[in-house]
Amino acid sequence: MAATQQTPAIEHLDADFLHNDLIQRAKADPSLRALLPLLGEPSLPPVDETSKRNGVQTDAPGVPTRTFTFDAGPEWDGLESWEVEEVLEVDGSGPQHFKNWVACIDFAPSHVLLARSIEGVRRVVRWASRVGKSVRVAGYRHTWSPLWNEPGNVILTFVHPAGREALPYRDAPAGWRSELHGIELVESVGGRTPAPGHAFARVMAGTSNNEFRQWCYNNGNPQWGLPFNVVVAEVTFGGSTSTICHGAGMRTDTLCDLIEEVRFIDAHGKDQVVDDPEELRAASGAFGFLGIVTSVVLRLEPASVAELRPTQVPLVLAIPPPDGFPLPPIVKQQNEEAGITQKDIDAARKEFIRRAEEDHFHEFFWFPYQKNAWLNTWKPRPLKEFDVPELGRYPTFGLPDEVFEAQKANGALAAEVAKNTSLPGAQQCYAFGIASLAGLPNVPVGGTPLTTLSSEALHFRGGSQNFPFYGMEWEVPIRPSPNGTETRDYTQIQQAWWDAITLIYASPHAPLRAALEMRLTAGSNTILAAQRGNGVLGTASLEVFTLLTTPADEWRAFRQAVVDKWTSFGPGGDSGVGLARPHWNKQWTDLTVHGRPIKDYMREEAYKDAFAEFRVALEGILNKRGTSTREARKLFSNPLMEDLIWDD
Repeated sequence: MAATQQTPAIEHLDADFLHNDLIQRAKADPSLRALLPLLGEPSLPPVDETSKRNGVQTDAPGVPTRTFTFDAGPEWDGLESWEVEEVLEVDGSGPQHFKNWVACIDFAPSHVLLARSIEGVRRVVRWASRVGKSVRVAGYRHTWSPLWNEPGNVILTFVHPAGREALPYRDAPAGWRSELHGIELVESVGGRTPAPGHAFARVMAGTSNNEFRQWCYNNGNPQWGLPFNVVVAEVTFGGSTSTICHGAGMRTDTLCDLIEEVRFIDAHGKDQVVDDPEELRAASGAFGFLGIVTSVVLRLEPASVAELRPTQVPLVLAIPPPDGFPLPPIVKQQNEEAGITQKDIDAARKEFIRRAEEDHFHEFFWFPYQKNAWLNTWKPRPLKEFDVPELGRYPTFGLPDEVFEAQKANGALAAEVAKNTSLPGAQQCYAFGIASLAGLPNVPVGGTPLTTLSSEALHFRGGSQNFPFYGMEWEVPIRPSPNGTETRDYTQIQQAWWDAITLIYASPHAPLRAALEMRLTAGSNTILAAQRGNGVLGTASLEVFTLLTTPADEWRAFRQAVVDKWTSFGPGGDSGVGLARPHWNKQWTDLTVHGRPIKDYMREEAYKDAFAEFRVALEGILNKRGTSTREARKLFSNPLMEDLIWDD
């Protein structure tokens, strides 16, 4: 196929080769004509109105459901028809086939059940136990690794099926009833009250980040918000906490570290509560082993304001390389063309460290083969009484309509390019990058910031959820500075970033066609967190993601090369024991670390003590509440986690 054509190693090409080649392709291919203005060429008229990019993707067909009657068993008695439904294939022929959002997980469950009441969840668990099936939950399906259930067993969801089957995602239709969605403030948890200036909120497990964002706005009277969150707007709190997800910022840990209480349905179909801080170290991020999580209580902070200045800068000035790092020849060429001096690079290094140390939120993106990177860092300020009417709202953030619509169209164009199978890999990557950059705001130095609530800014542009991609992310512990002049060894962070860039340019296959991303976070107190042990020195959260057109063997080889680099730094963190670990949800299970299968690395090194500690903690939590890990594992576990955590 054309999409798998090889290109000579990019580092040996003239910097303008891809640009000029893509111009010719866009002129010849009507489906690519929208790229021409972004390439500095006059526009050509589209072939017809359907060539205009006005959205990411059309709606998916309706997803039918029917009342689930539990095979007329006792679990059905007294249950109303809306409380548990079975999700069917589009033609209504039978149970829905399950795929995650990129279809790298694909199997036939016995049932996909939509629970809309807590009693419905109880009944599903009791029925599954009676008929000998296991149950695991799926929300928006944003997990690449095999954390799902097995074929022939039950997938349980709390998300309206029509809302998660189409892109862009949307919330459930107005009037749709579910007890598993919603937020309410609570005065105390386990005898603890919030610290002064804080609040506790019970968030139902099916609640999406987008629903929480809207709750924070509170009809123009914002009071509370989270100090950080997952950027993706369409993900449930049950999913993002159970798998120990994180946000961005050196003073932010994981969502699990904000949890004050977990409520779940156990293997007997009974309601259970965990609110003891020590037990929460296991229960807050338990991957569904306890049972079906129905809600969590989160620690909130007062609503605040973010002044966003997202900007594009030359690649070498975003996260500058360490002194003496051998830059790819094409980057050297770009620096010379732009007149970038060593003095500029030294100043940019200081600015990078300032952003990392002082700003509350930071994210850094590079779209391969682009001359510029994009970075977005900010710090919150207190909300003032007169602020709200002047604040921009998600997703426009106060941009003029014509500017936002142009950026939206370019973002939609990037999504169209992502599906294009006629372009060679390098050209597709370049086209995707140039359209993506054009779809992002670029506030110049001294320009007017985009001012909004922090609860809106945390989901700036909603993350990268509106087109499917493959992704791998590693949490790399930051080492202490060897020279004593800084707290952290920033040269390690810079090298990890540039190691990936060098591998991208050195490859003849364009194995990374979407983006390289970095966020910086703290450590975590959660037992199975990938950031655990990293303490206040923190974690470099590094991610590579690519388009679905990337050949699987090239993508896997590139991921392995990157992991070889990112696991070469050795232990880090405050006590020197933190180890590089993969993000649980992303792609990692097919790799090796230090020449060993990664599962061996996880069991014998990265999580050796943590897995043992988790087993003891989980057994204690369940025994105290009248059940056991044996019962829970039979009903809620899955093969990957069984293989890793239990040795019986």
